[in-house]
Amino acid sequence: MRIKVCGVTRPEDARLAAKLGAWAVGMIFVPETPRYLTLARAKRVRRAIPKGVLAVGVFRRPDVRELSRAIEELNLDAVQIYADEAFLHVFSTGKRAVFLEPRRTDADRRAGRGPSEKSRLAVWKKAAARGRRGARVVLAGGLTPVNAAAAARAAKPWALDVSSGVERRPGVKDARLLKAFFAAFPVRPKNK
Repeated sequence: MRIKVCGVTRPEDARLAAKLGAWAVGMIFVPETPRYLTLARAKRVRRAIPKGVLAVGVFRRPDVRELSRAIEELNLDAVQIYADEAFLHVFSTGKRAVFLEPRRTDADRRAGRGPSEKSRLAVWKKAAARGRRGARVVLAGGLTPVNAAAAARAAKPWALDVSSGVERRPGVKDARLLKAFFAAFPVRPKNK
């Protein structure tokens, strides 16, 4: 299973993700989020991502100049561009993937919790259907070491994208949780 570790804010977390077999490491450039990186901080993380692991910039409705500058200065391999929909696209060396992520309801937000189980199951079902039609589905949102294997079996995604499910606190990955997440998938294909 291809695994992207996203929301990486520290070089040591990027190195550990790569060592464990990450297909990609994501850096977030959305200012109002707790995992936001300035270009200066992102450069330190980028230097820790080894060759063979994709360096991904994550943006929400970016300014074209901001996007171009990040791609150039960080030598990004791919970008994810969020829109207001429940999915986003990845553009990388001509390949495109569809990201599917359960959304939190207003009740989830008020309670300070992630997406409901019902929302996750609906997205897993949608991911499986898109995959059967030939889409490269990257499943994200609410994944943890506890539910990742079940999500992969149910949704049959092309890749998984994990962030908060392997964190000690926002932006700081927990080595134990990262290792447990990767342990659920002992055989991973080479990066493609």
